[in-house]
Amino acid sequence: MAFSPRATLARMLLMRRFEEMVITLARVHKLGRQHLAIGNEALGAAALMQLADGDLIYTTHRNHGHMIARGVDSGKALAEILGRAGGLCGGKGGTWHMTDPALGFQSTSAMVGGSIGLSVGGGFALKHRKTGGVAVALFGDGALDEGIAYEALNIASLYALPVLFLCENNSKEGEAQTSRLATKELTAVPRALKIVCASVDGGNPKAVDRAVGAALAHVRGGNGPYFLEAQLVRWPGSHQIVHEFTTGVTDVTAAWDKAKASNEHAEWQRNDPILRFAHDMIACGALTREDVVALDADANAMIAKARTFAEASPFPKPEAALAGVFV
Repeated sequence: MAFSPRATLARMLLMRRFEEMVITLARVHKLGRQHLAIGNEALGAAALMQLADGDLIYTTHRNHGHMIARGVDSGKALAEILGRAGGLCGGKGGTWHMTDPALGFQSTSAMVGGSIGLSVGGGFALKHRKTGGVAVALFGDGALDEGIAYEALNIASLYALPVLFLCENNSKEGEAQTSRLATKELTAVPRALKIVCASVDGGNPKAVDRAVGAALAHVRGGNGPYFLEAQLVRWPGSHQIVHEFTTGVTDVTAAWDKAKASNEHAEWQRNDPILRFAHDMIACGALTREDVVALDADANAMIAKARTFAEASPFPKPEAALAGVFV
């Protein structure tokens, strides 16, 4: 599928407004910790919009963005975060463990590195079924500190499994998680296990689209696993215990209004993938300012509707606690 600036920006804006709504609802309903994907929209949208029916996705505690990027119902996702019966998992999964098997999400694991191991199991199943499907592991750079990462990468390489290992490296420059690794390059680890590797600017949707497209073609072609490192800038509020708009509510007009971009959040705004992408697409004529404002209005309307659904959804009945229990 050809890269579409309009569809990609629309999905990125929906992801951003969803996460901003999570902050609002966390305040109103006094929710616990939230791990938000603000700043990761370019990677999530450009990568997950390329997946096909039958592909499997294994994600992390920072899963909201991945879910919305793939097209999960935002109302059901918000209801799940609120612990409501109308949620994706009936309110049992919450923010860290919501899934949607219909769209390929097999699990959300808050255990660091868990998604890597689970994706290898999915890769075994897909290879056995010979469907051409790909298992996608989404994880942060810190996951490579875990023993399961080495074991899983080794098995995937040894058996040429159809797995895309997609690493969201959001370490601050000079403060990389590789301080706990003998190597200073994350890709050195999978490369040592004979896995094809690449790195990409995770804040550039067009670059991500190309890189993920190449990775998926490699894996679908029966060539074994692929490791793609997406280099990201960490949003200052990515771990939220006290729920706040650390860099303010996103104003898309800052993509072209220099006065609005000259404030205490200017450094972040220069790295904000949404503002960067909107600015670049306007500059090359792919979109207009009016297009960007209209797409943002659509995203806000969708998330407002999602909030209404989520807050109207009742809490689960007590007996629902026993549903789905194996033992």
